[in-house]
Amino acid sequence: MVDATKSSGMSREAETSGRITLVLIAFGVAVLLTVFDIMDGRFYYRDIDDLLRSLQIRTLLDGGGWYDLTIPAIRMPEVYLSPWSRLVDLPYVVLTLLTQPFLGRERALAFAFHVWQPVMLAGFCWLTVATMQRIAGEAGLVRPVHVIAAFAMMPLSLWEFSPGRIDHHNMQLLLLMLALYGVSLWSAVGGVLAGFACVLSVAVGLELAPVVLIVMLGVGAAWVFGVAGSGPVQRAVTASVAVLTPAAALLLIGPGEMLVTRCDAFSAPYLAALTSYGAISFAATHFVRDARPVVRLGAVAVPGGLLALLLAFAFPSCLHGPYQMIDTQLHALWLDRVQQEKTFLDFYVAGETIKVVCLGLMAIVAAGALPVVWRCSRRGEVAVATVYAVAVALFLFTLLQTRFIRFPGACVMLFLPVVWSEIGRRNIAVARATAAATLVVLVGGYGLYRLVPAEPFRPDVVDYLTFDTCTGVDVSELAGLPPGRIMAPSSLGLDIAGRLPEGMSVGAISFHRAVPGLKRMFDLFVSTEGAVRRQAAEPFDYVAVCRYPIVGYIPNDTLYAKLARGGEWPGLVRIVDSPKDGFQLFRIDHRALR
Repeated sequence: MVDATKSSGMSREAETSGRITLVLIAFGVAVLLTVFDIMDGRFYYRDIDDLLRSLQIRTLLDGGGWYDLTIPAIRMPEVYLSPWSRLVDLPYVVLTLLTQPFLGRERALAFAFHVWQPVMLAGFCWLTVATMQRIAGEAGLVRPVHVIAAFAMMPLSLWEFSPGRIDHHNMQLLLLMLALYGVSLWSAVGGVLAGFACVLSVAVGLELAPVVLIVMLGVGAAWVFGVAGSGPVQRAVTASVAVLTPAAALLLIGPGEMLVTRCDAFSAPYLAALTSYGAISFAATHFVRDARPVVRLGAVAVPGGLLALLLAFAFPSCLHGPYQMIDTQLHALWLDRVQQEKTFLDFYVAGETIKVVCLGLMAIVAAGALPVVWRCSRRGEVAVATVYAVAVALFLFTLLQTRFIRFPGACVMLFLPVVWSEIGRRNIAVARATAAATLVVLVGGYGLYRLVPAEPFRPDVVDYLTFDTCTGVDVSELAGLPPGRIMAPSSLGLDIAGRLPEGMSVGAISFHRAVPGLKRMFDLFVSTEGAVRRQAAEPFDYVAVCRYPIVGYIPNDTLYAKLARGGEWPGLVRIVDSPKDGFQLFRIDHRALR
């Protein structure tokens, strides 16, 4: 007769060993995909976010305050105040400080910027595999082939972990997976993990706030209707949210910012909402623990509704969203041109086949998982239903706004092993759902391909103004010039901001907090009215533009077109003209400017 305790220990050891094997396989596939991404020296998601994050980290290392998120190298003419979390900066700063004595400042920064992503990727792989196993619910159901297939189908998520990608989306993905893993545990420990991840996710960025809401509502609804095991989970989630929210705010933004309203960042409105939600829900789990579902619902819904009204009254500006500072003109000239603000149909217009294919695969797996999730829901397995709700919501968000494209693949592919296994077991419902979804995706995708064909890009002067047309230009000649403010195209301005001599600053970058500078940039460079140009240039001392062979059909009636083609302009005195990289710098003679 086999000893039960010994047998249980052996089973746990086998499970741990099996999980480690699967995680190593997942990490191997992920590394291969990230290597493929950086083979050409430029990763898929490279964008201006990485440049600004680098500048923010450098500013902190140069003596900036932990709570001071101003970046003196950007003045519009007001100094730029970043909405980005110090939580993302922290590992890069720590790694740089630890290695700087041995490598020097720049090499230490480069090391930090390239080594932290693989660490996060390893954590992401572990959490993803563990959550897959929790969803599958049977030992050994998640096999290596499932992991290989699932990770191969989520390149748009994995490429966020490419070395050098220092934007916050990889941290968001890691926290998202931690939240889903916590929910899948369906225990008090899991509830603490989920609450911890939800709070930090909001602290890092508001993009996934709807997902945080889904997680909290899923656990809360399970408690309201008395689902088995939901009490400890709800108490753990709500208590951790109530305690960790003010603690995270104190550590990351400081006591002063905790009372300030910033609708686009972790600040007073979100602190009040999360802390109050946690306190109200935690109290309800104690005072009406044994009450009927209708009483439980009232105990959280009534004070929750009053809280929502109070928040709307206390923070009315946030009812207009995080971009209320962007007027109609700037929407047309800038934000409406940014792909992440458009629907998934723009992938067809831009000819981005890989994104279309990935969305199609997500739709097929999500549809195939629906019968399994329905069966689990009927059995009271709310954790599976909550994870599925998050996955589907992120998929739908992506269809409406492409900024979410990096998130749904990681969540939807959690269900690939169980869909694959159920089809292998001849589960008719799963097979039919998968086949029907495949047919709809193929027919619908081809139909959209015919209805929304790829279009050749025909840029105008505004597009050139915001293009990444010149990077890495030599700014050494600026060291001998008097300090001053430089107005440059937004991409050029961000590129040179971190390399300017002390006392120099740029006036515009392509971020919503930089709206005052963006407005002046467009007025100066593309307006055809002299008075508008002069007013826009008033706070600045210099103008910088790169020579660039812009297409001939763009007229020469704007300041940008004229300077980009190497021309002169009344009131601008050329002081730098680099034949090597095309960088041009002009001193502004405000009295002569036309």
